[in-house]
Amino acid sequence: MSGKVALVTGCSTGVGLHAAVRLAEAGFIVVATMRDTGKRQALLDEAAKAGVAVEVVPLDVCSQGSIDAVVADCIARHGRIDLLVNNAGAGFLGSVEQTGDEDLRRTMETNFFGVWNLTKAVLPHMRAAGSGRIITVTSVGGLLGQPFNEAYCAAKFAVEGMMEGLAPLAKQFGVDVCLVEPGPINTEFVAS
Repeated sequence: MSGKVALVTGCSTGVGLHAAVRLAEAGFIVVATMRDTGKRQALLDEAAKAGVAVEVVPLDVCSQGSIDAVVADCIARHGRIDLLVNNAGAGFLGSVEQTGDEDLRRTMETNFFGVWNLTKAVLPHMRAAGSGRIITVTSVGGLLGQPFNEAYCAAKFAVEGMMEGLAPLAKQFGVDVCLVEPGPINTEFVAS
């Protein structure tokens, strides 16, 4: 097997796109995922400019079947996943009174359950290898609640708690767990 393998979610724009390209530049085999692979051209253009290649694979983090298929395919083709970057996310602006159940559930499903389920699918492979790293992009909104952003903050607080709880256990079998908590970044996240 050649280089280390990175599975990165949410690669159609912003942080995920740039993380995928930088990881490829660092020598990783990058499995760059996105819900809609019709949006892959920006990623492929950035990778070409950097002189690297990335594999673009469809992944809906809200679908257990999609998660299982991508992880199984990655293990079958590459034999390992050394790095998981949980970056896929969905924003939602609105106060508690303005947020309907459907919007709340979609926000939690993408930002929390997607991270939970993908981490749960990858972790046994890392444990078996005795090594790995899980980097999860949360937000300053996972550290400090923000008015009119309650659903998003709730999801990010939940991810923070999950990863903080997982970190000492995962460390026992050689897996590092890291959180990245950015503030506002000028990307297409809010627009999409």
